[in-house]
Amino acid sequence: MKTTDNIINIPFVKMSAAGNDFVLLDETQLSLQIKYYELLARKLCNRNYGVGADGLLVYKRHHTEKFEMGYYNADGSTGGMCGNGARCISAYHFDVHGKERQFVTFTAFGHFYKAKRDGKKISVHMKDPSHLITDLTINVEGIELDCNFIDTGSPHVVIFFNDLQSTYPDFKYEDFNINHLGSRIRHHEAFRPLGTNVNFVMPVSAGTIRVRTYERGIEGETLGCGTGAIASAVIFSAKSKNVPPVAVQTKSGEILEVNFSHSEKFKNFSDITLSGTWRYHFWGIAYIDVEDEKNNGIESIPDSTIQSMRSLTINPDR
Repeated sequence: MKTTDNIINIPFVKMSAAGNDFVLLDETQLSLQIKYYELLARKLCNRNYGVGADGLLVYKRHHTEKFEMGYYNADGSTGGMCGNGARCISAYHFDVHGKERQFVTFTAFGHFYKAKRDGKKISVHMKDPSHLITDLTINVEGIELDCNFIDTGSPHVVIFFNDLQSTYPDFKYEDFNINHLGSRIRHHEAFRPLGTNVNFVMPVSAGTIRVRTYERGIEGETLGCGTGAIASAVIFSAKSKNVPPVAVQTKSGEILEVNFSHSEKFKNFSDITLSGTWRYHFWGIAYIDVEDEKNNGIESIPDSTIQSMRSLTINPDR
């Protein structure tokens, strides 16, 4: 349904997992065909003129699996798999399309995934990591940095904070600005043309690490990153020989659990699972101006929306 010639109504759900927040669209419930999700992602994820989110999730029909997951970064790019997004869209499936079921298979970016609901947690069996490179040295602004690389559905650089602090002794893990250094590494020639996400890791104990992540496509630090948590946990185990599971403390304070199998010498990793909680925040209707790249919205609230608002009641005891 259109409110003007240019503006369309888009129903959405706002969700988050480990601080990653998403706008979710259910293509099976839309009465219009969306042609340009890249543009829609930029508009919906805009934190000033849209709903605001790290990325856009799209729930789609699939001919063999229960559903297909589409994912777009806030800038409209489709840079790879999103682990926390996979957990959110799986939770949505269980609640809306798969009532009474605790297990689902789905597809995303040409790969098949499995998700399981266990109480307040969703676990997703992720793609096996590839292209593991440890003890890599890159030159950033004339300084040699020690780092590691792995692809966990999206490309990730992992830097251990102790190594970083030997070069930048004034850095404090909790509050150093990772956006400057993260951006330089994200665009480094060693990772062109696709670029990379960047994780800064602080080991806490044999089975726990803290992770801060700079995400490409968002171009800044996020409160959590699922594929980044996997990358950090796997490389932590590869370097320290600590066995899984690994508890990953994200910037949001929420904890993700990463479990996996590994070869005797920690060179190969498989059976990756990412587990954690998720949250619904709100649902609504976004008014999208399809002819204006930046601005959205309407000048007056439709009567149907006003009637719906009047029917809402607030129970302060809940």
